[in-house]
Amino acid sequence: PLRPTSSFRTRHRNSTDMEHLELNAVIGYAGSVVDGIFLLPDNRSMVYALGSTVVKRDIVDPKNQQFLQGHSDKVTCMALSPSGRLLASGQVTHLGFQADIIVWDMETLQIVHRLRLHKVRVESVAFSCNEKWLASIGGQDDNSLVVWNLETGKAVCGSPAANETCHTVKFARRNEFVIVTAGKLHMRVWDFDLANRKVRPVDCNLGKLQRSFKYLLVDEADEYCYAGAV
Repeated sequence: PLRPTSSFRTRHRNSTDMEHLELNAVIGYAGSVVDGIFLLPDNRSMVYALGSTVVKRDIVDPKNQQFLQGHSDKVTCMALSPSGRLLASGQVTHLGFQADIIVWDMETLQIVHRLRLHKVRVESVAFSCNEKWLASIGGQDDNSLVVWNLETGKAVCGSPAANETCHTVKFARRNEFVIVTAGKLHMRVWDFDLANRKVRPVDCNLGKLQRSFKYLLVDEADEYCYAGAV
């Protein structure tokens, strides 16, 4: 009968005892994450999602890379705070489990908060203008809007985002209590009522327009909201 040699047994044992490999460098960018790449305020560094890792890279020296590692599966969405001080990233996970949102300190590259409520997938995240609040949208299996307190890392309030699938969320540029969400066949403007810990939606009149909105951009004066659709 065929038997393993002693050298095979030695190699097999060493491979199982191998220490955890550390990521040294990455090449490439998939571009599949909406808002998945940002230029940082120093105008020298950029940050982007690649698999389950968030990469901070020097623009002039591509070999100068730092890695924000804390997600257990693929990063699905990101948002950079207005000052560039904080970064939020959401992920997908297995059916029946809650997906993480991680809030990162971009100076130390350390985790500030790990937020967990959405089922299976985090679809979109957004910071308020004063960086006190984070809004998040769950994926198709969750489809809820949650507002988080960034000082405590706790959820303030939440609501089903819509009857149809919601894809994206943004805060107003000048008002921390106005949130906009959009998705399949809908767009909503929400009043974030902190005193009563509630969010209340007003549906936008889309008329006969039949679109699935994937991206939102609120202008600097909070007068217009631009929506990208398919």
